[in-house]
Amino acid sequence: MGRWEGIEEYICVVDSGSFTAASEQLGVSKSYVSKQVSQLEDRLGVRLLQRTTRRLTLTEAGNTFFAYCKDMADQFDQAESTLSDMQQSPKGTLRLGLNSRYGTQYMAAAVAEFARKYPELTVEAHSSFEDVDLLTENYDLTIRYDKLEDSSLVARRLGGHLLCLCATADYWATNGKPTCPKDLDKHNCLTTPDRYWLFNSPDSRDITKVKVSGSWISEDGANLLAAAKAGIGIAQLPEFYIKEEVARGDLVILEPQDWCRYYRIAWAVYPNTRHLSAKVRYFIDFLVIYLHSLHDVDALASLQDRW
Repeated sequence: MGRWEGIEEYICVVDSGSFTAASEQLGVSKSYVSKQVSQLEDRLGVRLLQRTTRRLTLTEAGNTFFAYCKDMADQFDQAESTLSDMQQSPKGTLRLGLNSRYGTQYMAAAVAEFARKYPELTVEAHSSFEDVDLLTENYDLTIRYDKLEDSSLVARRLGGHLLCLCATADYWATNGKPTCPKDLDKHNCLTTPDRYWLFNSPDSRDITKVKVSGSWISEDGANLLAAAKAGIGIAQLPEFYIKEEVARGDLVILEPQDWCRYYRIAWAVYPNTRHLSAKVRYFIDFLVIYLHSLHDVDALASLQDRW
């Protein structure tokens, strides 16, 4: 017999005043209600109710036990109501794992705007250059990029952003501009520790992976940006990330060519669950709209259609 079994029937009998009224409220037979209460008394080893043909009264133990049971039932009802309310609007704590590479100019800014929009929500945003472990570290959601590995997690595509090649005007003037991936061998490429750049192939869905080398290596996009602005070499950075530098003339983007752009896809990844919480559901929907608004939709449309 489960620990809660018989308690609902007991509460209903006391509240309604009889086994007959309780059976009608619960939609079961009177004999079933009586059996459940009797088994509860046997399990507790105490008589809860005094039964006569005319009336039903609580024993002292029954009265004490009823007060506890009623309190537990009320708390359970409150918990159900709270969970239902949380499914209707973002509340509670949202734990996010974010990629640190491009800092606050991309995902963190979106998180901040979402938190402003829903003040009843507490946001814990954890940044790392490595992908977090959603399950063992108890995150609600993380943002990942490019092709995802097969797993038991669920992923929703959010959109993406264009990565381009950029350098100072002086660097281009002194070293010339590459016209194909092979030309990158002649340039100082400011790169992440894996020392690879990805490009979209011009006439297919394939991605070209190019090995590059240079004198500046960093996982952090801010460090790569600083080196590019200093004229050290070429960096591959998101267009949105260098928008202000390009507008001021600090950096010049390599003119669009068939080979020199890469469309980086962003995914919201979360544990596989049938009942997705409102805080996660609302945040994902918000991200899709927010990130879409960051970019020139027409400029991205052709690349998006290919993937």
